Amino acid sequence: MQSHNKITYNLFYFEYEWRQRWTVEVEKAKAGLLATLIIRHPNNNKLYVNFDSEIMTLIREAKCLSRIGIEIPESAKIVLLQEEKFKMYNNELTFVLGEYDRIVSKIRPNTKSLLVPHLEDLEYKLRPGMNILTWTSMNIDGYLQHVHAGLSKLEQLIININDIMENRIENNLKALSKTVLVNLPTEAKTYTLDAFVEMQSEWIDTESQKLKSKNYEVEQAVEDLINTICSYTLDQHVEPICSEEI
Repeated sequence: MQSHNKITYNLFYFEYEWRQRWTVEVEKAKAGLLATLIIRHPNNNKLYVNFDSEIMTLIREAKCLSRIGIEIPESAKIVLLQEEKFKMYNNELTFVLGEYDRIVSKIRPNTKSLLVPHLEDLEYKLRPGMNILTWTSMNIDGYLQHVHAGLSKLEQLIININDIMENRIENNLKALSKTVLVNLPTEAKTYTLDAFVEMQSEWIDTESQKLKSKNYEVEQAVEDLINTICSYTLDQHVEPICSEEI
């Protein structure tokens, strides 16, 4: 009987000590909810979702304890009730940052310097998640909608720019580079000097008109490119593109 009581006491004491320590861990994990939503890695400068995985561990443990009838602290209950919300925000933010990387990767190297203000504009939209908003904030939904709209707007701009660059500028430049300014006859035929010169003059006149036309198309495309970039509405805190870059 004495041995039984000792084992019972030890088990009770172990459970009490474990619950006390777990309660302390709950408070530590709960403090993680006061962290900002997004952080920037100091080494690679990339953005990451700043969600403490210990919170999900806490939620799983709280669920298990509740199922076996052990009373859990009030603070753990509050976190447990918000499980779906935390999961949703974590997934949404992970998706947003994935979209951010995907969209930025679509920027062509020869237009990147022109889009510096536009990237700053998008980062300005992301900034509340890095400086102000925490996992307990009430306006995360509005923040996510704002960022999604900014991503969609920037992606459409990049698509338009890439279309102008590829189809109206680069394709025309390729056509220009392939222009032949000397018409060498393929058939075996003898020409007098005057006839050959006249044939070349006619050929050059024709090809020159084509060159002028292609040059004009490229000039118009560059103008449209600049207008497309400059007409993009930036946040009032973001400096517009400088004239030197244009």
